[in-house]
Amino acid sequence: MRLAWLAAALVPSGALAQPAPTEPAGGPPGTTAPAPAPAPAPAPDTGADYRPPPRGGKDIVITVEGERSRNNAIAIWGVAGAGALLGAVGLYYNLDARSSANKVSTVDAAHVPWTPALQADYDNAHSSSVKAGVFYGIGGAVILGAIIGAIVTQPTSETTVIHPHGAGATAAVVPIPGGAIVGGGWTF
Repeated sequence: MRLAWLAAALVPSGALAQPAPTEPAGGPPGTTAPAPAPAPAPAPDTGADYRPPPRGGKDIVITVEGERSRNNAIAIWGVAGAGALLGAVGLYYNLDARSSANKVSTVDAAHVPWTPALQADYDNAHSSSVKAGVFYGIGGAVILGAIIGAIVTQPTSETTVIHPHGAGATAAVVPIPGGAIVGGGWTF
């Protein structure tokens, strides 16, 4: 709502009134028409519509990377370690199978008759080879599970945006005809 009483108090009463025409628009015959009346004076700016320009600077953006909890890290490294341990057991059986297979290959190359001891080495090589494959597979699956668990439980980063308001107090001086209006405000 505009403050009409403020405008009336600040502007002299004669400034808003227009002179009345003395003669009709046509005038007596043979005379020229009078000049049009001057436009009314604009209403004074009372500052009611004044809005200060936006203040403050650029937004401040803070990004905080998420941190993995100690228990989460221990669990993931524990699962990965268990997978590596299963892979090490698979390596043991792989080396055992290789040793038994080398014994059988050297005897077979010499064309020596097949004995029950060679059959035992052959069976041991086959059994150890199967065990090595099983432990390699299980160990790899456990390590893959640890990697997937690390990806799924990755903490998210948080972004905070701070919008500065500018200085705490604001002062405004609005010039008007015959004076000025002074005001102030603050934010908190």
